[in-house]
Amino acid sequence: MRHGFTLLEMSIVLGIIALIVGGILIGKNLIRDSEIRAMISEYDSQVKAIREFQDKYQALPGDYSSAEANWGAATCPYADSVGSTTATCNGDGNGRIGASTTAGVLSAASEWFLVWQHLTFAGFANGRYTGTYGAGGTSDAVVGSNVPASKLSPGGWTVLYYLQIATDVNLWGDNYGHIMTFGGNSTNSYTSAAILTPNDTQTTDAKIDDGMPGTGKMRSRRTAVYANCTMTDSSQTTAVYNNTTTSLTACAPFFIPGF
Repeated sequence: MRHGFTLLEMSIVLGIIALIVGGILIGKNLIRDSEIRAMISEYDSQVKAIREFQDKYQALPGDYSSAEANWGAATCPYADSVGSTTATCNGDGNGRIGASTTAGVLSAASEWFLVWQHLTFAGFANGRYTGTYGAGGTSDAVVGSNVPASKLSPGGWTVLYYLQIATDVNLWGDNYGHIMTFGGNSTNSYTSAAILTPNDTQTTDAKIDDGMPGTGKMRSRRTAVYANCTMTDSSQTTAVYNNTTTSLTACAPFFIPGF
């Protein structure tokens, strides 16, 4: 004689399934929150290290022009294997870590990658970095190779001087100065591939800044570049994060550290 499930038994099973699903979702949210906290902590640690380097050497890492005098040319394997005409780990000492408007010029972009070597040589950071550009070109940041990897995978960090005189499709005109970009690998560019959802980005922005993509020390790029990250970006002050796309990785923010 066959017996089906009773209504009570079905209710218990459905309740157990709901608890399991709920537990999985809560677990995923907790993991994501932990990754975002780690990313914020990475940013704080890197800014601290750069400022300590600046205090000690009166120069910015990457831009420091006496690196070989302090640590020796043998410890600075910059670019020999990829065809540089000048093998050096010295920066040019002009007070800027590269410059985005001349990113295709080796002398500018090279400092993006020397930053991390200088910090490790000076004992302000851990890790091992190539000090040179990746295979994609002279501005190619490669997460975990020439720039630091984040615990929020597959993200990484690039620091550079960003010149933006007038508003364009990418950003609003502003005196950005040095920025730290957070994102995934983007061939022959700094770490700028979208890695965060708009909701994650806004949550992070609200925790450490003003929660707005166009103002403050944490910012995002305009809709024309990251189509689903922001909305109403006709001006810096009207732009908001596009939280209608909660599950889409659409943002690669940058930070203005003030050094």
